[in-house]
Amino acid sequence: MLFSVSLRLSPTRGAKALLPLLGALACSSPAAPGADITLLVVNGTCRTGRCEPLVILGFPSNQPHTPGGFWSLDLGVVTDSSACLTLPPSAVFRVIGISDDGLTADTTTYTWTTADPLSLAAEPAFSSFFPTAPTTSAFVPARAAGWSVTLPDGSRANPARSCTS
Repeated sequence: MLFSVSLRLSPTRGAKALLPLLGALACSSPAAPGADITLLVVNGTCRTGRCEPLVILGFPSNQPHTPGGFWSLDLGVVTDSSACLTLPPSAVFRVIGISDDGLTADTTTYTWTTADPLSLAAEPAFSSFFPTAPTTSAFVPARAAGWSVTLPDGSRANPARSCTS
């Protein structure tokens, strides 16, 4: 499954913006991207027997500087005391702007895989507010078959056994 998000900006720096991206893509990671990596999310709002639904977002560490804020992956909604979410193996974010000549489109593509760092955040499901930044520290999903985190209060995901949805 491939996720893709696009953002239009004007103007951008064309080839200059691509150089750091090409350098990052040329580096190899000690962990290979993988599919079927799970995230067990414990709903930290279930204190009185009632759980507030939470939208779980993943924030890739390769964030471009855009006026719209961070790009994120919608990982799912937790409505009960916990939920098992499967992380997508990869995602793509495209920044589309006008090149320096002002006449042609200029696109910079940011690719994230499970071999790259990811941070998390949780927001109330019925809120119009979206976070401007992640709330957990970054982790590399491909380094374990499963992960566990308590949100919205947890500050880090921990390696765990793979869960089932």
